[in-house]
Amino acid sequence: MHDDSLWNGIKGVVLDAVGTLIEPVPSVTHVYARVAARQGVVLDLKEIRGRFGRHFRDDETNESRGPMITDETIERARWRRIVGNVLPEVPEPSRAFEELWEHFGRAEAWRCYPDVAPALKLMLDAGLHVRIGSNFDCRLRTVVAGLPELSPLAEGLIISSEVGFRKPHPGFYEATCRNLGLPATEILFLGDDPENDVDGPKRAGLRSALIDREGKKSGGFMTILDLIHV
Repeated sequence: MHDDSLWNGIKGVVLDAVGTLIEPVPSVTHVYARVAARQGVVLDLKEIRGRFGRHFRDDETNESRGPMITDETIERARWRRIVGNVLPEVPEPSRAFEELWEHFGRAEAWRCYPDVAPALKLMLDAGLHVRIGSNFDCRLRTVVAGLPELSPLAEGLIISSEVGFRKPHPGFYEATCRNLGLPATEILFLGDDPENDVDGPKRAGLRSALIDREGKKSGGFMTILDLIHV
């Protein structure tokens, strides 16, 4: 942790989950392809990747409840729609959804980035209060509990489906402050999504920075290459 201007006065850190702490292995694209293949449907990986990216982005709002409002039922329905849109060719869409829902709820489907364990040790040894803040659902609790690198944070999860709001709704960041028992000005939010993890927290008064391990993102954000060299 090297940037004094970023860390000055910070007492709490909130880390995004997917893309920041963990990544799916095998990739989402490969898992979807395998699920389709088990129903006799062979799909091009590039086509699956494009469909997933498009429908994941487009399905951020549940119009019956309002923008960024969520709970466990809404999240499950949202993912059922996404799976149906990504794999419209499969003859048994409900079976495909259940396989994918269960798969990504297992710790074995994920791995931590190499910098996560040493970075968490640095933060905790520095006396910082650390939480995970994610637009996941309750399955994240099983995932985190099953990954040894994240075991120190197993009780420190702030999950959108439990909070009631998805990032970047201000209600999510307000819940973050309540969870930590700290004012927004003393919390640093780190993640890989410019809107959810940088601009959203900033509008709510938190400090924030974008993690960009591949050095490909731009937009004038405070950017870090990994969690160690923040």
